[in-house]
Formats: sequence, C-alpha cells, structure tokens
Amino acid sequence: MKYAYYGIVILLALVFGITASPGANATSFEDSVLVGDFPRDVGLDSTLNNLYVPNYESGSVSVIDSNNMILKDTLLFDGQSNPTKIVVDSNRHLVFVSDKISGVLTIIDGKSGNVIDSIKIGDSLWDLDINETTGKLYVSDLIKNEIIIIDTTHFEIINTIKLDASPWDVVVNQNSNMVYVASGTSETIHVIDGRSDNLVGEINPGMTPWGLSINEKNNVLYVSSWDSNSIVVIDLQNDDVLFEIPVISGVWQMTTNQNNGVTIISNEHTNELYLFDENSRLFQTIIVSDSPQSMIVAPYSNTVYVVNPLENSITSVTYDYDFSQFTPIIEAVISDDSSINDELLLEVLDGFSNIPQRQDIDDDLVSGLLQNVGVTGEFDGNGIASLLIGDYEKKKEFMPESVPTPSWTVDLASMFANDGDVYSIPQTVECNDDVDFNEIIRDIDNVNPVDLWVNILPICAMS
Repeated sequence: MKYAYYGIVILLALVFGITASPGANATSFEDSVLVGDFPRDVGLDSTLNNLYVPNYESGSVSVIDSNNMILKDTLLFDGQSNPTKIVVDSNRHLVFVSDKISGVLTIIDGKSGNVIDSIKIGDSLWDLDINETTGKLYVSDLIKNEIIIIDTTHFEIINTIKLDASPWDVVVNQNSNMVYVASGTSETIHVIDGRSDNLVGEINPGMTPWGLSINEKNNVLYVSSWDSNSIVVIDLQNDDVLFEIPVISGVWQMTTNQNNGVTIISNEHTNELYLFDENSRLFQTIIVSDSPQSMIVAPYSNTVYVVNPLENSITSVTYDYDFSQFTPIIEAVISDDSSINDELLLEVLDGFSNIPQRQDIDDDLVSGLLQNVGVTGEFDGNGIASLLIGDYEKKKEFMPESVPTPSWTVDLASMFANDGDVYSIPQTVECNDDVDFNEIIRDIDNVNPVDLWVNILPICAMS
C-alpha cells in the first residue's frame, strides 16, 4: 500500500488559479419566492423550518417555509422601520433584527410570530451574531464605532466595546467563544474574548475586511472585501494568514455549513456562487439571479438560501456535494485498492487523524475506537505507523518537552505484541529524545511494540 500525506499546504496552488475538484457535480436546483422591498439578509430556524427575511424598504420581515419555499407570513413593523440584518437563535426560537437607520433592535418570537420587544440600543445597527451557548448577542453600530453586547435572557445591554473604525461583519466562533469583527474602513479584524468581552487582539488581513465566515471544522476564517479580487484565509489558531483565494471582485457575503464544511461566497458582479469544500477547494460555481448578496445554509442538507435585493426575492439553491467524513490523509488511503484491511484501517486512522483538532481528547475514546473495530495482530500496523510518523514530522516543532503516556498506547502495544514479549510502559514520553524512525521501520518485524506504539506515535505533537 502506498501512503501520502495531504495537508492544507497543497491549497497554496489556489494562488495560481481556482480549479474544481475532480468528480464535482455541477447540478443545482433553484426555487424562488417574492418577499418585500429590498431584502438585505436572511436567517433560518432549522427546527421550525422558517426563513426570516428583513425587507429594508418595506419595514417588514417575511416568514417563509424553507422546505416548500412558500410565504407563510409577513410581520409588519412601524412605518419608520428599516429592518437590516438578522440572526436566529434556533435553540430558543428567537429572531433578532437590526435597524441601520433608527438603531432599534427588534426581537421576534419565532413560534408565535409576535414581536416581543423593540429596544433602542444604538444609532446605526448593522450586523449581529449570537453565541447560542452563552446567549450573548453581539451587535455592530456603524456610527458609534462600537460593539453592543446584549443579554438575550433579560434583553438588556451588558457591555459595549469601543473600536477605532466602523464595525461591519460580526461572527462568533461557537467552539472557542471568540468574536471577530471586520472593520470596513481599515485593514483590521478585531478579536473579542467572549468570556470576558474584552478586546484581546487584532488581525491584519492585508485588505479592508467587509465579510467574515468561520469554518469551525478547520478553524479558519474567510475574509472578503467587496472591491478585492481575493479571499483571505486565516488560521485562527495563531491568527496568521494561510493563503489567498483568487476571485473576481464583487464578493462580500459568505456563509459556511459547519456540518459538511462547505463555504459559499456570493459575487454581486458576476451573479455567481462559489462553493468551496472544507479544505478551501472550489468544487462548483453556480450562476444565480441578479446581484446575489446575503445567504444562509441549511445545516443538514446541501441547500443554501440566497437573498436577491434587486429582484425582491429569495432563492433556495440545492447543489450536489458528496460529503466525506474522512480527512485528506484518509482519502489518500481510500484511493489505494491494494489493502485488504481498508475498512478497519480507515476507521482507526480517522480516529487518530482527528485527535490534533479535538478540544476534549479522551484516552478512553481512542482506546474504545480500536477495540470496537476489532484491531488484531494481522492489522497493517506498519502502514499506520508510517502515516503517523509523517504527521508527526509536520507537527513536532510545536511539541511540549514531555507528555504523560496515553493509556491507549498501552492497548496498541499489547494488541501488536507477540506472545512472550516483555516490555514496560514509561510514565512519560520525552518529546526531545531523538528517535531513528527510518531504522525502526526497516526492522519493523523485530521492533519492540513499545518503541513502535509509544515512542514513534506522534503523541507529543498530538498533545
């Protein structure tokens, strides 16, 4: 069996042009429904199957059945309202609507369709996002240059954060509780710690940021600017720019499906949607109606809902995408037909390859994974070791000096040991010890199982 390591580094090729991944299916299906005048945004309650569309010039919010694309209701605000941007808390079925002109925040009960409250909280409210775990709502004010933080249990302001320039897009990383704010008049993305609600840093994307979208599967942030011809991709682990994706200027709005990792970017100039997989590879371009802007994805299907302000409509677009649960390193194994143990190998490798990205690494979980798939001495341990060594080499520069020996390495050693083997398990793995991996692999049949499954495994890099 041949093994290869596929990392995100491969995506640097995108700098020289975007190409669709092999086998991508370009089929898409569209269905549209008319709403009010100049719709600016869209929110989705996936439990109630309701789409909410704020109509900026009609002073209303359209409620649409997301399954059948049928207008269910129109919620009229007062005559001075300009509903602008929207976010939905699907857990509590609450809908929050900003108003760019009046500075009023409107809260809607998604179940009853009634307005719960309208609160004057600023001068020019623009974007907003919610942490559904803490219930904190983050709202940008374009005139006051601040982020207003709302306690959505009591509907009251609990903090404001002053910024140096106008805040545009606001996105909450639901995994890390960090909040990112694009400053539309400077080359700055402000970083807020959602635990303390304090500014903790800034990111310079090298452009004037307008749109933001987080891919929580890969922990990256996509940054767009309306007059730029590239999308900047930022690694949120260290806030560094990874690479740029070339596009035609006119992109701004983005949305990401956190379940399948697909990020969709709309282009107002070309009337296109660009669809990228979880590894930032373009796999489809879809031509849609005039001037697509804001979007929201259905979390459990390949559907995106697109707002068309110039046509006073919203369109559902369904696309074909074969979502794989395996990482690129696993896909490399799938492409090789020479292994008789592919199914077991894939399951075990998938568990290992996800360990560095887990926030709650559980030794028992990994041990159980191995036992559940029935790992035996006939398993291709050499192949697994080769893959893990390659991963180790790429990550070891970030290793600590030493780590406790995980209990699941004991299981691995015992599973692959021969009858009569004598070995002891060290309490810690010394990360600075030099190990001749190539020598061990050359003499794989005679190697001590502890050397193979404790010293060689990328335990330090995983920790």
